[in-house]
Amino acid sequence: MSTNNTYVLAIDNGTQSIRAVIVDQSGNLVAVGRESLDPYFSRQPGWAEQDPEYYWSSLKKACARLWQESPVPPEQIQAVTLTTQRGTVICVDEQGRALRPAILWLDQREAEVRGGLGLMWETLFRLARVKDTIARFRRKTQANWIAQNEPEIWKKTHKFLLLSGYLSQRLTGEFRDSVAAQVGYLPFDYRRQRWAAEHDWK
Repeated sequence: MSTNNTYVLAIDNGTQSIRAVIVDQSGNLVAVGRESLDPYFSRQPGWAEQDPEYYWSSLKKACARLWQESPVPPEQIQAVTLTTQRGTVICVDEQGRALRPAILWLDQREAEVRGGLGLMWETLFRLARVKDTIARFRRKTQANWIAQNEPEIWKKTHKFLLLSGYLSQRLTGEFRDSVAAQVGYLPFDYRRQRWAAEHDWK
């Protein structure tokens, strides 16, 4: 294995498994480590949850299997990329410890829709014929459900993370995530690269 080559470690946390893959600068697959996952557990009909620590320990197992097979030593890795299942969320405290099980993207629970969005937005949504769609988004927002049904957990929540943000924090020790992972899931204004303003309907 050439020491002049550039290698990237790509981690993919899906619903069924976690894969750790080494790719060289030409896009060639060098080695793969895979750990199967129990997709979720369900404490109530329609719920889909998983222990966040289970994802982390499974990621470590996938990487351990990768290093057993890889001709490339860890010190030759130039970058690490991370992709995960979208829409899976985790409440953590200031140390990054999970406060409750992760709620997965396929969870069916719904929050109550409380309060209006303001006359301007209500009118625009009605004219655009998306008022019902917006109400559905509000019902499906996991943060709303947690705040309404587990207020003691929501009060202790320091960060409300997507799975990608949770694993990034475990890997780096910092609360950071990809901008692309936020689009469509959190109130982030990707055009301006900042959180949505107070008057923004999101």
